[in-house]
Parts: sequence; structure tokens; C-alpha cells
Amino acid sequence: MADFSIDIFAPTISKVSKGVEGKLILLHSNERKLGKTAQACRFPKPYYLRFEQGINAITGVPYAKLRNWSDFKKVNKQLTSPKTVERALEIYKTIVVDTLDVAIKWCDKFVCGTQGVEQLKQGNNGYGLWKEYENEWFSEWNKLLNAGFCVVFISHSEEKKMVNPKTGEEYTQLYPKGDKRTIDLIIDAVDLIGYVKSNGFDENGNPQLSSVYFANCPQFLAGSRFKYMPAEITPFTAEAVEEALANAVEQESKETGIAAVDYDTFKAETKPATMTHDEAVKKAKPLCQKLYQVNKEKLTEIVEKYLGEGGKISETQESQVEQIIMIIDEIEDVLGNAD
Repeated sequence: MADFSIDIFAPTISKVSKGVEGKLILLHSNERKLGKTAQACRFPKPYYLRFEQGINAITGVPYAKLRNWSDFKKVNKQLTSPKTVERALEIYKTIVVDTLDVAIKWCDKFVCGTQGVEQLKQGNNGYGLWKEYENEWFSEWNKLLNAGFCVVFISHSEEKKMVNPKTGEEYTQLYPKGDKRTIDLIIDAVDLIGYVKSNGFDENGNPQLSSVYFANCPQFLAGSRFKYMPAEITPFTAEAVEEALANAVEQESKETGIAAVDYDTFKAETKPATMTHDEAVKKAKPLCQKLYQVNKEKLTEIVEKYLGEGGKISETQESQVEQIIMIIDEIEDVLGNAD
């Protein structure tokens, strides 16, 4: 069973993997048919979450035939559940999300359905379902973002009014499509934001491969957490992005003197500890029995603190794993002090 203790005097040290594995990438553009999906599916061992028909012209890609948000929740559970995540990580390294635009609409519709309304603003007796919408979106993506996959998000762009913080001047920037409760969560989480731009046609009238930009500018949102990631990659291919990222990590490692690690080491050393509901209940049972014999009232106080009056660990749901872990932690503290 995993160790869930957090010790500030023996901290976990951050690691960076050498390759694209484990990285979070957002690709967006206001142009169509630029190869975003095709290149995303060329990253290592992809699994495609089909929110729209992006792979109709691409063969050989494993994919989830999603029809609505609840389908995504079912697939996401398999990708991130403590019971199945290790198996999923053995089969897939990259999860392609195409597109965020559609995912946002499906999440909106799903939350509206919880109260039988047509629009978010109509829920909660007219006060709106904005917090429920934000929480639903965060809950699902947060699980996937922390599971250990390389996740490539694809989005269309829209014009957004921006303000230069130094001059106060307004300008229009191409920004991934969505609202502050959804797209900004993804923007804040990813390691790379790439804007994909067409290069037109060659002298024979054939479309040329696109370019991808990783440096922010007034025209479009882009960026990278990696100091030495090139501002532009032409032509845009998955292989070119992988190579550029590997070189950027290597250069930064030389500068800092901290070596990057291979993905297996990165995954093993940075994977968050996880516990299934069954494991938590199993661990809690003997601890509860021991404290019951020593101090029945204290046991009741701790359990009800996290599960409410009359709450019982045996009657908890899978979503209450955190509460059980906190009960375990407090009981161990009490028993330790008693010793």
C-alpha cells in the first residue's frame, strides 16, 4: 500500500523527464485543417478522446467514441482510477483531447441536466450553476492532468480583448476558445501552448506544412515553461516538437546542474500516492477497533468530524476516500500519543 505521509523535513524533490512523456500541451489556431490532430496523434502511444470528428482521415489510432460528457467521465475514470491507471499507462503515453470547444459545451449541457434547465443561468432558482459547472470541469480534468500521461489538448481560437499591463493599451489576441471557468484552467496547467499557423501553398498549389509558435505575442497566445524551447518550429511535426523539447530540457539541465531523468524514473518518483476506497476502508478498520477499545468517544468524534453525525466508514462512497484518509491520520496521531 502506498505511503500517504507528507514530511516537510524529507521533501519530495521535483524531477523533469527528458522527453514529451508526462508533459501537458495545448495547441490552438483560428485556421482549420492545419494538421493539429494528425500531429498530436503522432506523439508516443496515443489514445484519442473524440469530442469531434477529428480522425476521420487518420487510420490506426485507438480512440474513445464519445457522444456526451458522461461518456468522457466513464473513460476518464478508467484512465485515472487507482484500480486501472497503471494498466492504462502501460498501454498509452499520450491522451489527445480534440477539441476543448466541444468538451466545454458538453460539460455545460451535463451540468444543466442535473437540474433540468436549458441554460446555466437558470439553475439554482435563477442564481445560476456557475460554481457547479466550474467544479465539474475542474474535477474531471484535474484527475487526468495528474495521472502521468502526456496530454495534448486541441482547441480553436477566438479573438479576445486584452490589456497591456504596462501601458494600459487594449489589443486583440487570438486566444483558445472558452470561458474563464474552463479554458483558463487548462492554460494555467499546461507546459506548452502552441499556436499553429498556415504556411499557404507551394509553387505547385499543394498545401505546405504548418508552423507552430511557442512564444507569446500580441497576435496570439503561446508560451512554454522551458527556457530554451524555440519560439517557432517549421515545419510543425510531432517529431520536431519532441526533439525541440528534449533539447530544451537538456540545455536547462546543463545550466542548472540537475540532470533530467528518463520517463520511467520520472513516473516512479513523481506519481502521487493513491489509495482505493477498499484499501482505505481496510486500513481504517483495525485502527478504529483499536481506538474503540481505548477511547470510544474520541473515535466517534473523529469519524463524525469528517462524515457527519452518525456517519460510518462502512457506509461511505468511493468519492469519500479523502475523508477516510483523514480519519486514519487522526486516529494514528491519537494512538501514537497514547503510546
